Amino acid sequence: MTKSEKSIEIFWTGGYDSTFRVVQLSRMDITIRPYYLSDNRIAESYEIAAIEKIIQLIRNHPDTKAKLLDLVYIPYNERPETDPDIKAAYDRIFSQNWLGNQYVWLASFAKEHKGIELSIEKGTNPVRLIEKNGGFRKDYVEGVGETYVVDETTHPDYLALFGNFSIPLLEVSKLDMKDFFIRHNYEDVMKATWFCHSPIDNKPCGKCNPCKGVVEEGMAERLDKDALARYKKAKKVEKFKSTPLFKVAKKILGR
Repeated sequence: MTKSEKSIEIFWTGGYDSTFRVVQLSRMDITIRPYYLSDNRIAESYEIAAIEKIIQLIRNHPDTKAKLLDLVYIPYNERPETDPDIKAAYDRIFSQNWLGNQYVWLASFAKEHKGIELSIEKGTNPVRLIEKNGGFRKDYVEGVGETYVVDETTHPDYLALFGNFSIPLLEVSKLDMKDFFIRHNYEDVMKATWFCHSPIDNKPCGKCNPCKGVVEEGMAERLDKDALARYKKAKKVEKFKSTPLFKVAKKILGR
């Protein structure tokens, strides 16, 4: 096989997980074709800016062997039509378990891009749900190595949503990624990733779920003091809302 003959497609958001996977792939003799599917969220411009910066950092890194192509950006109104079977499967799952609706359009896209990499890691909600309703099996991608796919014995609804993805980070945690970034001199890449859904003054908010996740996964240093203060306040509010006093007050006020 000649250099960069093998091509890998991957969803890339500029976040920690998918960026880690792009870094892993960049150390192989392959071509990397990253995709970003727009959903018009507030943080999109921050994510795109992060990706553009990280592409240059990776291309200039001494250990880069891969050909990292420019990001394929797909605007919201140009995304593939939602597959009705996938949407029906999602609705059945969502009636019993929370699951982000982004998996509907990612899965619809994956029907035409079988094997595209989805960077969901160990312990995340979709991984737990799939394991509860079937599981994964190891797969091998020539030129890249081991990955995971959803096992064919898994519940059909989960196969409909996740059956066309390659899921390489199944056994990797955030702290594993952090250790890799530091050991292999990718700290500039790590710091350039973006995770916040609702930035304040162009900085992470500390209140959204990804910001909370950063703190709870042992990387609180990624938030400044203002964001950490907002995180602590949000957690106090969450804790109060779980108390009997709040539930009684809510019932009395009819809210």
